[in-house]
Amino acid sequence: MAPLESQGTVLGFLVFEHHQPHSWQAKEIELVELVSAQVSTAIIQTETIRQVQALVETRTAELQQSLDVQAKLYQRTREQIDQLRHLNQLKDEFLDTVSHELRTPLTTMTLAIRMLRQVGLSSDRSAQYLDILEQQCAQETNLVNDLLALQELESQKTTIQLEELNLSELLQELAVSFRQKWAAKGLVLELDFPNAPCKLHSDRDRLNQIFLELLTNAGKYSEPSSRICLKMVCQQEPTKQISLTLSSVGASISPEELPHIFEKFRRCPGATQNAIQGTGLGLALVKCLLENLNGTISVSSAPTQDPQIWATRFTLSLPQSLEK
Repeated sequence: MAPLESQGTVLGFLVFEHHQPHSWQAKEIELVELVSAQVSTAIIQTETIRQVQALVETRTAELQQSLDVQAKLYQRTREQIDQLRHLNQLKDEFLDTVSHELRTPLTTMTLAIRMLRQVGLSSDRSAQYLDILEQQCAQETNLVNDLLALQELESQKTTIQLEELNLSELLQELAVSFRQKWAAKGLVLELDFPNAPCKLHSDRDRLNQIFLELLTNAGKYSEPSSRICLKMVCQQEPTKQISLTLSSVGASISPEELPHIFEKFRRCPGATQNAIQGTGLGLALVKCLLENLNGTISVSSAPTQDPQIWATRFTLSLPQSLEK
């Protein structure tokens, strides 16, 4: 029996047998010891190679993992850069829009003031210029109020004032003023409400602002002499909800634009060029107000038989009971 060892550690044994009693010669023992040493060296080398290969595989895996992480970080950095560029573009578009919306009323008001200062101006002309001043001042005030309201909603600085409301009555009151506003454009507002009152526990001012923004938006983009329909359904199952649909026909909303329509400062392409007033805050404000009331809103748009005219539908859902 010859030991296989390395630096005092026994790795195993080589066992030699003879079919009959045998006296081992010195040369035979020397040969066995030589073979044992070579086998021991081979075992050590094999084990060393195995350990080195395992280490190489581990380091390779770690390196690959590091490269994967770096690739993901690089991709994320690129996405963040693209997002920053997109936000910067939106900011520039917003500044252009806001500056236009702010300057236009101010220019008109300045002109009206100069005209009012004319000597010998008739009372009818004075009243006309005062009306212009009042209209442009109201437009400026609405813009500032929208900006402040959106900022308050996003910072959650506002409180909800709950009360029992009849939504049908609230919307009918709004409809009267919009029918008067839209008369010159030939727009017709149709209300499709249940016979029974649709009551809910919610915030009157926020609901009023939601539908004010939505109807104003519908009036801007609707085809002249077309119909705008507001339909309401009170659902009892599975939960008590009020569903409303605002339908109109007019300017298109492309499929690429639909996912972004409720983003701040977002306006349909060509809105400014076509002199359609607005800052792109209205629908963002509507979404924030609805989320504040535990409601939801979605939009769809599809071409009609006339490819230049699209049918657009906003669908809202409101809980009938909102707890503080």
